[in-house]
Amino acid sequence: MRKHLESCNSNSASAVHGSTSSPRTDFSYSNHPEPVDGRVATRTRSRWYRRPISGAIALSLALSACSLAPNYERPQMALPTGWSSVAGVGATQQNTTLFWQEFGSADLNRLIENALAQNLDLEAALHRIEQARAQARSAAAPLYPSASASGSASRTFQDNGTSNSVRGGASVGYEVDLWGKNRNAAKSADYRVNASEFDREALRLVVTSDATNFYAQILSLNDRIRIGEFNLKAAEEILRIIEARFAQGSVSGLEVSQQRAAVNNFRAALASLVEQRSTTANALAILLGLAPQNFSVPTAELATLSMPPVNLTPPATLLTARPDIESAEAGLLSANADIGVARAAFFPSLTLGLDTAISAGFGGPAAAATSIASSLLAPIFTGGRLTGNLENITARQKELAVQYRQTVLVAFQEVEDALAALKSNNDRAVLSRATVAESQNAYDIAKARFDAGAIDYLNLLETQRSLYQAQDNQISINQGQLAAFVQLRKALGS
Repeated sequence: MRKHLESCNSNSASAVHGSTSSPRTDFSYSNHPEPVDGRVATRTRSRWYRRPISGAIALSLALSACSLAPNYERPQMALPTGWSSVAGVGATQQNTTLFWQEFGSADLNRLIENALAQNLDLEAALHRIEQARAQARSAAAPLYPSASASGSASRTFQDNGTSNSVRGGASVGYEVDLWGKNRNAAKSADYRVNASEFDREALRLVVTSDATNFYAQILSLNDRIRIGEFNLKAAEEILRIIEARFAQGSVSGLEVSQQRAAVNNFRAALASLVEQRSTTANALAILLGLAPQNFSVPTAELATLSMPPVNLTPPATLLTARPDIESAEAGLLSANADIGVARAAFFPSLTLGLDTAISAGFGGPAAAATSIASSLLAPIFTGGRLTGNLENITARQKELAVQYRQTVLVAFQEVEDALAALKSNNDRAVLSRATVAESQNAYDIAKARFDAGAIDYLNLLETQRSLYQAQDNQISINQGQLAAFVQLRKALGS
């Protein structure tokens, strides 16, 4: 702290003693002014009084340029030089297109626009920004002079009559920010405003990614429901055939019961998919700021969303691309400025004041008075309050520095997790396409043989279940690819 104080004193001295002229030369005074054009030259006397005042003002201004806040340095971290390699993933310095627009769906674009305009969490975050800005204006108020006025009127009743009087007054006060306390308090509040704005940007990223995922989930459930309905109809058709054969005595009741159980399983699975679509649509409606009853469930297919190309930005760009990291740094900057406020509390504070008053009685002369005053207040003994406050704020600043590093590490982890999910879903998508093709071929062969009476019902039932499962898995994996892309772009902060 002494180092900061010495720095402030050095700056103040250079500001006040800008020249090498002596005080005697600067503050000359003549006891015998000479007449000039019939007038007495009195400027030297007035200059004698003005120059100490101007010197005091210069000293105050120079001291007000001091700041006891520590110089901010971003916490040092060992940043990775690259990401894990994933086939089909490119590299770029910056993703300039909004990620949901890359799916090529006009319906999704309109939905996201509605979410950004109507989401209640985003609206609440906007009001939190307004609160932070109002607090910042309040924190900056001590940087400016304060002025107030007062007035009163009275009537006094006495034995010899009544007397009336009025009084009016005005006062102006200003605290000279000698050690940067007020400026650091204002800076701290401004950084908190920045943090609240970054928090809203982080929430905006969550809302858009969740809305995109919910929309894709609904489309995938639409496809899964259509597949389920098709397989249910096929199962009901097989049941009709088996029941006809049972009536003819060519099959036993065992086959009938087995197929009826299979039909019921298809119906139960279909009911579960319909429920999932409803709950997902309800969640999407809330993101849009709508009651679920007022939301129309999208009916499009998952194929209307195209898988965009994936490009990775360098790891170092996350520090300025992710709003949660920027919010953590803004909080750290705010705590850094708070240390300057706490340090300044150890030093004297200077307040300048101007008061003027006028009073008069009705019918009598008016009296006016003006006073100029300054006060210097220095803490002597506070019982450890100032030291405890400084230690608390310093510890808080160190905690926020650790949290900043943790936030950065989590960001790197989220990118790697998204890359792993993308790689896994890409590999599974290739396998699922082959599985669906083979399962469809196996079912077609089994159905033809069953119709010809070449195989029993159990073989047909097994191929039917395998086909349905393969088709359902393929839709889920395709939706997983889209979700992994959204997860990756969210992790990259764009």
